[in-house]
This record gives sequence, structure tokens and C-alpha cells, in this order.
Amino acid sequence: MKTYPTPLALLFALFLSVTVFGKPNMKHIIVYQEDGKFAGWPANNGAWQFEGDDILVGFTRGDYHLNDGHNIGPEETQLSWVARSTDGGNHWDAYNPPNYVGDFGRVPQTKFLGKPIDFSDPGFALRMVGIAYHGAYDPTGHFFYTMDGGQSWKGPHSFGNLREWPELKESGFEELTPRTDYVVLGKHEALFMISARKKDQFGSDKIFCARTIDGGKSFEFVSWIVPITDTARAVMPQTFKMPDGSLVSCMRRRSDYGQGTENWVDAYSSKDQGRSWQFSAKVGDAGAGNGNPPAVTATQDGRLCAVFGDRAVGNMMAAYSSDGGKNWTTPFVLRDDFGSVDGETNDLGYPRLFCRSDGKMVALYYYSTKQHLHHIAATIWDPAE
Repeated sequence: MKTYPTPLALLFALFLSVTVFGKPNMKHIIVYQEDGKFAGWPANNGAWQFEGDDILVGFTRGDYHLNDGHNIGPEETQLSWVARSTDGGNHWDAYNPPNYVGDFGRVPQTKFLGKPIDFSDPGFALRMVGIAYHGAYDPTGHFFYTMDGGQSWKGPHSFGNLREWPELKESGFEELTPRTDYVVLGKHEALFMISARKKDQFGSDKIFCARTIDGGKSFEFVSWIVPITDTARAVMPQTFKMPDGSLVSCMRRRSDYGQGTENWVDAYSSKDQGRSWQFSAKVGDAGAGNGNPPAVTATQDGRLCAVFGDRAVGNMMAAYSSDGGKNWTTPFVLRDDFGSVDGETNDLGYPRLFCRSDGKMVALYYYSTKQHLHHIAATIWDPAE
């Protein structure tokens, strides 16, 4: 695998880990940090776990520039990078992969998928791309995939005529805003959880389930996960397949009430492979501003674990469910040492989450401290303690 030179600042950061005083179970590791650079949004970029404890996480890298919003330079100067760990998140190597998201323009000419993708291959992973977030501006959506664990990527490939399905076209939800969320059902069969919004209407997103049975050559609309009559935003899901085959999807919610905004995380479930969905429970509050998306996976003892950021106070939070997402523990703090140049607490989170072979959890997210401004971080902890 080709890698790129690492600055001295990054070499130092890659091996820096901190155990928080009073929380000996939480080990925080810097995945990628570079002076003068801003790194963020793993949930927008995707993260994948391959055989063993081989983990790959995507992120957006740009020049550090103090703004009213995110402290990153213009979007045209931002790049889609990845970082890899082969030891369960303890050490990382970050680089800019060739032939990847953004290398073909913000609205690329997609390529024909000549043969079906083998979703069951241990080296397979897929990155979904849409409109209105870091990396691309394609209302039709497209994807890249790898068959060698992220060492090389193929794409961009389209979602075919998915936008032409009546459920989307006739309801006006024609701009696809997916991040990366899919569940493999077989060699050539998978469910894709995709969000869509009305044209140029930020916050109108709703999530639907799509299916491919020919390895990604074509897609069919299956169902809305959150009804389009629901007035609150529903976007950025992450879906976990339970041992009994049922699906639990946790997602980012936002609703404006009067002069205020409420942000939270919901869980929905399906017992029929995505054909119908039911609200399960509220997982927790995601704080001020625009909220935060969740990550979800299972612990070795079978509990679900969800991680998300609280932008009101700058904390990373986690919660457990022992009954398949119907009930959740009160969220607890994974990390609370946020610090920034401008004093804002809302530029953090967007996590992804994995369970290592030894049972420890690895949460990946972007974060900032007074010592290390916006960077990609990992928190490793033992959920049994």
C-alpha cells in the first residue's frame, strides 16, 4: 500500500495517548493531527473494519482557517484522506488515497459497473457520496468500493435510476444526501440506508432503505425508514444487523421549535429486512447547533452501543442497549476535555464505532483540545468494566 510522507508533528501525534484522570478505562489516541491543518467528520467519510483488528477511517483534511463556522479553509482546497490501524486503533498511518472521493470533481462522470461486486469478500468496503457535505456535491449520488481492504478504490459508480422511483420523485425528495450505511445480506445482495432531501432545502432530509440484488449494478426503493410526514430532519443513519436478522438503525434528528432547535438521536428497527420500520426509542440528546450523528455496533456480550457528540458542552457520549434498541442507558461521558481557539464547543463528533477482537470498543471521531486543535481521535475502552 502506498503511503505519503508524515510530518514530524504527525509522527509525534500518532504515538500520543492519554488516559483521562479519574477515567482509567478511557484511553484517548490521536489518529491524525498536523499543525496548520483541520481534520474532521469521520461519519461523513466512512470507516470500515476488516479481518482481525484492521481498521480504516476516512476524514476530511484542509488548511486550518478561523471562520464563523468550521475552522477549515475553502471546500475546493479540502481533500478526502484515510487513516489505517492494523493493531486495533493504537497506532495509525494517514494518507491521501489515489482514485478516491473528490479526485474526479464534485459532480463526477460515473463509470459503468461491469460485473457485480462480491459483498461477501473479506476485503470489500464501500464509500457512499452525495450532495451538500464535504467531499462532493452530486445530487444523484455515487459510490466507490474496494476489494483489497482500502488499498485501492474503484469508482465513481452511480446508483442507477434510483432517484426515478415514484416514492422519491413524486414526493420531491430528489437530492440524495447519503453518507455510508449498508448491510450485506449475501454475495450480491445488500441494503443501503440513504437519505434524500427536497431540492436546495437543507434539513428536509429523510432516510429510506434501498436494495441491490445484483452486486450494485442496480438499486430498488424498499421503504421509508422515517415517514416523510415526520417534520423533523432524519439523516446520517448507521444500521446494525442483529444475530436474529433484525435491523437497528440509529440516526441524527433535528427539529425547530419556536426560537429554539432540538437535536437528538433516535433508534428505529426492522424485522423484515427493511420492508417496514418501527420507532424503537430515543437514544440521547445531541446538544446545540445542528446536533450530531451516531455510530452504533454491538459489544462482545451482545449489547448495542451508540456513540455521539453533545455539541452543547463539547462532550463525546455513549449509551448501551441490552434489548435490541428498545431501551437505552442514560448516556455517559466518553470524553469532556474539548478546547478550541474561538471557545466554541460545537465542532466535534461524527463518530464511527468498532468492537475489537479482545472486546474493547474503538470510537473514532473528530475533536479539538487546547494542545491539539481539530484532529481525528480514537477512544478505546472496555465495556465490561
